[in-house]
Amino acid sequence: MPQNLVLDGGPPWGFRLTGGKEHNQPISIGRVTPGGKASLANLCRGDVILSIGGVATESMTLSEGQNAILSSTQQLCFKIERPETKLWSPQMEPFRVNLQADEKDLGHFEHKFNVRPRPFGNPAPVASIETIDDNNNSVSRPATRHVMAPVTKPQPPVAKLQKLPMCDVCGKGIIGPVVHAGEKWRHPACFLCAFCRVELKQRGYYLIDGELYCQEHASMRAQGAANPSQEGLAHVPLGLLDAVLAGHLQGLMQRLALKDTLERCFE
Repeated sequence: MPQNLVLDGGPPWGFRLTGGKEHNQPISIGRVTPGGKASLANLCRGDVILSIGGVATESMTLSEGQNAILSSTQQLCFKIERPETKLWSPQMEPFRVNLQADEKDLGHFEHKFNVRPRPFGNPAPVASIETIDDNNNSVSRPATRHVMAPVTKPQPPVAKLQKLPMCDVCGKGIIGPVVHAGEKWRHPACFLCAFCRVELKQRGYYLIDGELYCQEHASMRAQGAANPSQEGLAHVPLGLLDAVLAGHLQGLMQRLALKDTLERCFE
C-alpha cells in the first residue's frame, strides 16, 4: 500500500538511493543512516519510491532521482511502497501411523538347558593368608629416598674499590675530572695560581718550589719583585728562570695530553 512521507529541515536527509531505469529496477532506498531524518520518519531499506516531490519515478534513472532530491532544499515529499513481509511457515506433509501391534508366535518355544550340571566359569582363586600379609607389607613399607643438601656456590670475591686520588690543595678525594701537576693531583677548581688565583687549566702553568704560577707571576717569582702581595719571595737569577721555564715548556704538551686522558678516564 503506498504511503506518503515528508522530511523537513533540509539536507542531509540520511538515506541513499539505488536502482534506476538503467538497471531495469525501480528507484528504491539502498541505505538508511541510523538516527538521521529518514530513519526518524520510518523510512526503511528496500522501500520503493513511487514519486519524488510529486514527480513519478517510473522512467527516472538513478542520477535523475538524485537530482530531484537535491532540488528539494527545505522539504522532501515521498510516495513510497513498502514490500510485504512474508512470514516463514513450516511445510506440512501428511504421513500415516500404523497403530496395530505386531503379532507374536506364542506356539514355538526354544528350550536350552544344561544337561550335565557343571560350573559355567572357573572360580576365582582364593588368596592365602601369607599372600595377603606379603601384599600388605609391600604396600605399607615406606620408601626411602636420599636427598642431597643443596651446595651453596661460593661467591666471587668482591673487587677492591679503586682508591680515589686526593687533592693536594683541599685534601678531598677527586671524583670526575682530575688535573695532574708534577707528582700532585688537584681538582680543576683547585688548579689555580698561587698568587692571583686564576685558573691555569687553559693557560699553562709553572711549577716553582712546589707551587703553581701563571706566566706573569712566575716571572715575578723568579725576579723576586718587591710587591706587597709577594713578600717573602726569594730572588732567583734570570738564567735559572730561563732554564726552569724551558724545562717546563718542554713537558707542557705531555702534561696537557696526560691531563686530557685522565679527564676522559674519570668522566
